[in-house]
Amino acid sequence: MKLSKSMRIWNVIYPVAIYFVVTAVTLFMLDFILPADLNSKLLRQLITSFVSIPFLYSFYYPDQMMRGTVEGNLPFWKQCKMLCAGIRIKQVVWMFVIGGCFAVAWNNLLGMVKLAEHSASYQQVEQTFYTGRLPLEILALCIVIPFVEELLYRGIVYGRIKDSFGVKAAVIGSAVIFGAVHMNLVQFVYAAVFGLLLAWFVERSGNIAGAVAAHMAANLTSVLRAETNVFAGMDNHMVIWIVVTVLMLFITGIGVWKVNTINVK
Repeated sequence: MKLSKSMRIWNVIYPVAIYFVVTAVTLFMLDFILPADLNSKLLRQLITSFVSIPFLYSFYYPDQMMRGTVEGNLPFWKQCKMLCAGIRIKQVVWMFVIGGCFAVAWNNLLGMVKLAEHSASYQQVEQTFYTGRLPLEILALCIVIPFVEELLYRGIVYGRIKDSFGVKAAVIGSAVIFGAVHMNLVQFVYAAVFGLLLAWFVERSGNIAGAVAAHMAANLTSVLRAETNVFAGMDNHMVIWIVVTVLMLFITGIGVWKVNTINVK
């Protein structure tokens, strides 16, 4: 039976809604044991991300079964093995490199227009995420949260939009939703454009592994930029800033070309 357009749209939206409900309920429960303050917010976000994984997987795996990517009635470890069967390590490595390089260049370009200065909500996000506790930031921002967000926005949302409306709608739609849920102008612009690239990775590779890797790399550059002096030379000297930005865009272009030439069949 063919679903109506409104039902197909709802089929895309409700997993996102459930994710936010699970997050809200988890945060409410955490209030009793880990009250929210500036020092605990990132840890609370990490815990809610862990809690959401089973719920997201309960959508993702049946979707993959419906598409014939995996089989049903398998032990969990065999499910994971089947989901990983199509991953090309060389492709994932290039996507990781692209994610990091693109993030540096795109952040530099956004910095030129000083969007962050006009977004109080983004400044609050920075205070929440960049706490000065580097190990926690790497675990939360560079490993767990990218995996969870890719499972939702590229694994579920992108796949469902593609099933109902086609590839172009899936690339654009998943990117816009990914940007919108960040709920501030700076992250909307950053995430929406980056989301286009991540969606292309999924379409090109047939799985979310490369998108997860790219997202992890992008977040890692942001953490290192906020918490270390790795990018201090670039941020303090305009000539170096320009050279690095151009170089990162060049490597991104080379990487996209390389990913596009890797046989995934």
